[in-house]
Amino acid sequence: MSTETCYTEAMNSTPSTPLLTNAALQSAAEQLDAPVDQLTVRPVSGGFSRNRRAVVSAAGQSLFVKEVDIELLPDDGLTELGWLKKDYEVVRTVQQMQPELVADWVKLSDDGHALMMTNYAPEDGWLWQPPTDRELAQRYVEAVVNATRGLETVRFESAEMSRLQLQPFIQREMTQDRLLSQLVQDRAMRQQLQKKYQTLMQHSPSWQAARCQKMIDLLGDDQRCQRLLDLVENLPPQPDDCFNHCDVRSDNLAFHTQTGQVKLVDWNWASYAPRGYGATEFLLDMARLGHDVTPWFSEINQQLLLLTIGFYAGRAIKPPLAPGNNLRDMQALTAAAAYEIAERIAL
Repeated sequence: MSTETCYTEAMNSTPSTPLLTNAALQSAAEQLDAPVDQLTVRPVSGGFSRNRRAVVSAAGQSLFVKEVDIELLPDDGLTELGWLKKDYEVVRTVQQMQPELVADWVKLSDDGHALMMTNYAPEDGWLWQPPTDRELAQRYVEAVVNATRGLETVRFESAEMSRLQLQPFIQREMTQDRLLSQLVQDRAMRQQLQKKYQTLMQHSPSWQAARCQKMIDLLGDDQRCQRLLDLVENLPPQPDDCFNHCDVRSDNLAFHTQTGQVKLVDWNWASYAPRGYGATEFLLDMARLGHDVTPWFSEINQQLLLLTIGFYAGRAIKPPLAPGNNLRDMQALTAAAAYEIAERIAL
């Protein structure tokens, strides 16, 4: 699977629907102090949501806009509108605690359908995907891991946790999902997942194809699957005592090549989680994309690593969110990366 480049301008795309609604464009125009007919609207690529997204500019200024598209979502997008509001509220709060990790400026439109924020543009030195240069990539990984550590030091009063909907859910969802148990018990389900990995292998580089083959072998071995399930089910619960972004992936962060600064976006999944959750999910994302994360193995929460294998593998064979959406492929490849790392650290 190719690297996602969330919030990077995709100049070669030709959307079949408007990038933003008239209401969102009007909100952006007000912030840019420009007439709507003088706005330049450009698409961005990457990510897995069904929201509208674009970079809007006028007179040398620009901002990023993410809009809930209620026409594409059930119940008029009420769930997604709630997530958008949470994203806005969490950023506003973290600005007061760890301002270097969030957008400098953010605003929710009056109707609550569009979130506008600072545009961290590539021409200003910001990368929205892992660097290809090896030395710079190491700086990138170290900076993001440090950012996740910094977030874990943030503390909220219980009332603030409730207002921002930061109550723990990640570990509970991963342990109660029972998808790994279903895979162990349902051979047809495992065969379906094996076919998915066989399909992914056809379009994968050799290192990724080797991981897919390992997953195919695992899924075909009843005893190995049962041992993995036994190991996971015997894991003791960990305290959910650290604030986390809970979606730290390369397409949800910008990295400045000169200053080393990290900006995290898409805070709607933010919650309290076990220590090391942010570093673990980010390092798995980097491993999925082919980067060597061996120097940071000590940052990985081993219990969460094991939970990820079944959690993502089981989700990988669920129906896609929308036609063309590659979320399920990402989940399958993340599970494969997690399994390979688990083997390497002899779990």
